[in-house]
Amino acid sequence: MDGYGWVLIVITTVVCGMAFWLLCRDREDWEEKRENREHVWYGLGMSLLAAGIGVMMCTVYRENDFLFSLKRLCLIAIIWPTAYVDYRTYRIPNSFIGAGLTMRLLIFMAELLRCGNQAWYILFPELIASGAVFLAMMLCNLAVKNAIGYGDMKLFILMGLMLGSEGIWGAVLMSLIIEFIMAAFLLLTKKKGKKDVIPFGPAIVAGTYISVFLTGM
Repeated sequence: MDGYGWVLIVITTVVCGMAFWLLCRDREDWEEKRENREHVWYGLGMSLLAAGIGVMMCTVYRENDFLFSLKRLCLIAIIWPTAYVDYRTYRIPNSFIGAGLTMRLLIFMAELLRCGNQAWYILFPELIASGAVFLAMMLCNLAVKNAIGYGDMKLFILMGLMLGSEGIWGAVLMSLIIEFIMAAFLLLTKKKGKKDVIPFGPAIVAGTYISVFLTGM
């Protein structure tokens, strides 16, 4: 692994640390049992998984451009707490979406410095991907009322800006497959009823991780 690879791993680790801090701060607002440490173990496991995907990006997918890989790694490093919060509280905090958008802005500034006006040609397909996935989610909600929450939509928009047209649809498809399997399991085991809400956040995070891991996109 070259120097750029180590830089990617360090940045991924730092962003994971920031995500854990945001999780702890958000958790203080709704968690009654402060002594519960399950979020610590979850955070440690997901951070290690994000670092592992970072190693994959730097070795198996080393032909990818540095900033291209950085967007994917920053995404997976910042979104993992949303699965935990959505599972526990049925919401996706805006703080994680805002942190992800801030990272995308910083990366865009780096693209401007590196590529000049070509950076706009990189950003434009990502904006198209975000708009397209948002439209698709809105159509889903028109077809099935409240099928997808607004927090999930905001998360998909962030994913579109980070993954672009190359990676967003693979992540969405994988998320839908995992959500279907999760829903079927919960219904068959009677842990959830037909009228119960099944959080989408965990499936989105899992689908994004698997998609990036399998494709590098």
